[in-house]
Amino acid sequence: MITKGLKVGDTFTDEGLTYRVTKVVGENYESEWVGETSPVTLDKDYNDLPYAELKKLCAEKGLNAKGTKPELIARLEG
Repeated sequence: MITKGLKVGDTFTDEGLTYRVTKVVGENYESEWVGETSPVTLDKDYNDLPYAELKKLCAEKGLNAKGTKPELIARLEG
């Protein structure tokens, strides 16, 4: 699956695996495997996660990891 508009640091999933973009050249990119996709990521049930886990997920996705729990959830769902 080719996802367009990715930037370095973005993560994406493909067949249950999570990858992080390490290099972008035009529409092509290189990525590294970072793990299996957890059911939480697939279901996006962020309200049940502790604040520390939300901060970790934001950081992994290259998002701002500062703010209140609702702000972190909004970024992750955004």
